[in-house]
Amino acid sequence: MLRKEYAGRFHSDRVFSGRREALHEWRVTTNSRDVAQVAARRLGGEVRGIEDSPHSRWEVLTETPIVEVLVEDVTSEGISFMLAEEIEVGKFFFSSNMWNPQEIIKMSVNGDSPSVPCRLKLESVEFKTRTGLTILYILPSLQLTSRDVRC
Repeated sequence: MLRKEYAGRFHSDRVFSGRREALHEWRVTTNSRDVAQVAARRLGGEVRGIEDSPHSRWEVLTETPIVEVLVEDVTSEGISFMLAEEIEVGKFFFSSNMWNPQEIIKMSVNGDSPSVPCRLKLESVEFKTRTGLTILYILPSLQLTSRDVRC
């Protein structure tokens, strides 16, 4: 369930025809049509209703793999952040089982600043197996705008 303090969630995948599918651009889900419209305007994409989800009522399949954010809270479960150019919309949440929790917790220390400017990215990563098969996967990453911290 989407916690009340979050305006929405960012996702790097979706379920399509009963199968999990990695996305090259962000998917945003929310209970607020207004928040979905802001996400669509800022990140591209169209607002769609979600009828079969117990967690959110609206989603936007965005047109961007990179989002400028202000990270407010980093825990072992994920990150809480605001869109850098739309802070009045509220906080969003993103979690990834591909991140090292200790690495993202290090980012929570930023002196007296309540938020850390970062880029939330979906990156295509490709490698070859020993048998020569090429594997492509999508890796979510969080990068400080002043230096690169990959989680």
